[in-house]
Amino acid sequence: MILAGKKVDGDRMDAFFHDHERTFVQLATVSRGVHRLEKNDADLVLLVPDPDDATWERALYRIREEYDRQVAVLFLEPGLVDRALELGAFDSGVLDEHSEACMDRCARHLEAQVALRRELAAERALRAWMERTDTIGSWVRDETGDIRWSVGLNRIFGEDMVPGVRLSGLREMVHPEDLEVFDRANEATFDRGWPLDFEYRVVNRDGKVRHLHANREVELGPSGDVVRIYGMARDVSLQKEFEELLFRRDAILQVLTSFASRFLRKIDWDEGVSDALVKLGKVADVTRIYLFRKADRPGGEEVLTLHNEWAAEGLFPLSKGPEGFEISTSPLYDTWRGAMLKRKVVTGHVKHFRKEEREVFESTGAKSIMIVPVFAGNAWWGFLGLSEHRRERDWLPVEIESMMLAANLFGSAIHYGEMSGKLIEANRSAEEASAAALDANMAKSMFLANMSHEIRTPISGILGMTEMMITTGLTEEQREHTDMIRDAAKSLLNIVNDILDISKIEAGRMELKLEDFTLRSALETSVRSFGPQAELNNLAFRYSVADEVPVRLNGDPDRLGQVLWNLIGNALKFTERGLVELTVEVSHREQSRVCLLFKVRDTGVGIPPDKLDAVFDSFTQADSSLRKKHQGTGLGLTISRQMVNMMGGEIGVESAVGQGSTFFFTAWFGVLRDQTPAAAPLKARKPSTLHLNILLADDNPMNRKYLKHFLTMFGHTVTTAENGLEVLELLRENGREIDVVLMDVQMPEMSGIEATRAIRESDGRLYDRNIPIIALTAYAMKGDRERMLESGMNDYVSKPVDMHQLSEAIVRCTAGRKEGESLVCTQEPTRSGPPEEEMRLDIKSLTSRFEGDLELLKDILDLFLMEAKNKREALITAAKTGDAKGTAMALHSITNISSHVLAMDVVQEARALEKRCFCGELEAAGRDIDRLLVRFDGLVRAVEAEAAKL
Repeated sequence: MILAGKKVDGDRMDAFFHDHERTFVQLATVSRGVHRLEKNDADLVLLVPDPDDATWERALYRIREEYDRQVAVLFLEPGLVDRALELGAFDSGVLDEHSEACMDRCARHLEAQVALRRELAAERALRAWMERTDTIGSWVRDETGDIRWSVGLNRIFGEDMVPGVRLSGLREMVHPEDLEVFDRANEATFDRGWPLDFEYRVVNRDGKVRHLHANREVELGPSGDVVRIYGMARDVSLQKEFEELLFRRDAILQVLTSFASRFLRKIDWDEGVSDALVKLGKVADVTRIYLFRKADRPGGEEVLTLHNEWAAEGLFPLSKGPEGFEISTSPLYDTWRGAMLKRKVVTGHVKHFRKEEREVFESTGAKSIMIVPVFAGNAWWGFLGLSEHRRERDWLPVEIESMMLAANLFGSAIHYGEMSGKLIEANRSAEEASAAALDANMAKSMFLANMSHEIRTPISGILGMTEMMITTGLTEEQREHTDMIRDAAKSLLNIVNDILDISKIEAGRMELKLEDFTLRSALETSVRSFGPQAELNNLAFRYSVADEVPVRLNGDPDRLGQVLWNLIGNALKFTERGLVELTVEVSHREQSRVCLLFKVRDTGVGIPPDKLDAVFDSFTQADSSLRKKHQGTGLGLTISRQMVNMMGGEIGVESAVGQGSTFFFTAWFGVLRDQTPAAAPLKARKPSTLHLNILLADDNPMNRKYLKHFLTMFGHTVTTAENGLEVLELLRENGREIDVVLMDVQMPEMSGIEATRAIRESDGRLYDRNIPIIALTAYAMKGDRERMLESGMNDYVSKPVDMHQLSEAIVRCTAGRKEGESLVCTQEPTRSGPPEEEMRLDIKSLTSRFEGDLELLKDILDLFLMEAKNKREALITAAKTGDAKGTAMALHSITNISSHVLAMDVVQEARALEKRCFCGELEAAGRDIDRLLVRFDGLVRAVEAEAAKL
């Protein structure tokens, strides 16, 4: 705004401040235009008075003081410039040719000043906001020693307790216990010039204590003298209170933890309550804490009786009243009772309660209370109470939560004690029932064990006699009938095994036997027999393992094979055309474990949707009608599911009627660090040069007959016994000539286990204490193997006896015997290179085998020659016509008759070719069959030569 006199050239003034918004006013005296500032927000007022206008001084003063605006003055004549500056003008000069440029500089300077003022005002407002929000303040001591306190500090101290301009005023407010710290801090700051960071307390007029966290800084001059000292203080009272509450809560938790540990160790919770209440009362900083219990009086009146309490020193205990302390809940405390039944906490100052409610508490002198309900289980047991007698106390949420936790813990302890008492009483009542159940369980176990023995033993005899008949040179029809008998016996054995397995699973007695194994080798062993079976039924069977599946695993290959046997067997059973396929892939992988997914897919009849959920139930089949086509117990899938669960996996099925089914399961295995495939172990077999004296003990004559037959065929000399007593007697008479004992476990008069213990515990004069003993038993329950080995037996072969397993066991048990103790079992080196056409019989071994009975040996050789011609012709015919099944059967026959004359090389070669034919490799095996025929012809000539000598 420009206020100019009448003599001022208006056109000239109009050029001033051309870049700014301006207002030009000409007046007789410039003071008359000051009032215009009431409606004008100009930042600068330019006064250009006439030479005779003396009102400019009053105008300048009013503009500065009343309107707080900046003023510049231009005079038409010199002489008054300095006077204007003395009166507070922002700028002053004489109106001439330089005035316009001068005023432009003045405007720029004013703009910068206004901006700085606004920035400073904003910073002050921000500081004021920070002081209000964060309860902080600052102070500065100038060169005179006076201290200026910020508004924030005055707010912290209290408006009525401003410390003044000296530090002594603040010292009067410091808490007495912190005066020494405060004085030392002042000495370090003001005398030594040290910056500091420390805490102290101040006390307001109302006695409220506030915690301050102070920071001080010192500015030194070039000569090292103190130029300025300033500082900041923050009110940390709430933080200190929160820390105190946390400390108190932690202390309460420690008390509760100690009590919880005690009541978990001891059933009687009441012993630790008194000690817990004492500690709780002290850490909660209350004057009384108590535990009331709900009780019912005669007539149905409900009362709350004092159970335990702790009172601070100087308070009269409630329990020492004339009649104890008891509160009737109705009708005075019905509202409180309803709140506690809803698990709500009652808190407040006693003076605010209703008159009837506060009488009881006023009689004890309590000013504030907290009542926390206690529940034992779901039943309201009583309450935990706290009283404060020193002052009215507002209970904080953290305190209420801590006491609720304490009440819950007391309730749990009470409930645990009550339930423990009931459990002890129930246990006493259940002891007789438990004993009866134990007897019943033992009876069940004995029944299963006896069933295992009594049923498996005759089945073992049937299978053994059937195998023995097969080796005696049967006609094709006789062989067919014998195979039917053997298959039926095996089916019956499988049923018995399934029943035993499900019984062991239900009793929790089945366990996994973990071992390191090569997965692909284990799978080949488990599924290779399905190839010939599928071929007989005109089906295709194949299996594959994904490349990412690890080679070496740790798990139970036997249980895995049993699951696969069940699933693949079912697939072949219910598939009339098409294929059955097994695939293995990785489902999940962890650091040292892998979860494999096995799928068995078939193109069979499928399973109806309503039967899918039941196929894994015991004794359940998809087709359970009386005219069902396929037989079975319905236990295979149930057993498979349990075994899969034991291996950490799951089993399921997808199926469509008429399209086939896919059974799938997962199983977890450990992954070995060394993934190099293990070398295939050499199967332990009876070498052709090993002829042992074997003592066979079995009370079943059929078992003795077929076992003696096969053992004699393998070149051994067999002595038999019917019970343990006969074993001991034979060992006393001929013990040093016996190389190994095959011992049945269950025999009359003396069992195999009793006989074994008698041998092992002898002094060595009557029996060879180190003689190998192999158990032959039909027992198949958990613990049977361990029980037999603990009795002193060296090995274990389950009935029905597999002659390959028995041969391996014999080799294992006789391999380490020294001269004088037993026979050393060694194998002849394996022949390499092409087989010789001319062969020789081991007449010495054959003669020893038949105990010198040359007539019997002559009959065996004649029988071989009679069968050899037919078997040879059958092999040639089947091979030429491309009949893989017929070729395999002819090779099997050659294997049988060659074993009668101990031509084990021919036996092994024929057996290997038989497997190749069943696997569909007939064309590739053609040359090997021709070489076998050459060797077989050489064997025939050798037999003819030896038969002619007899």
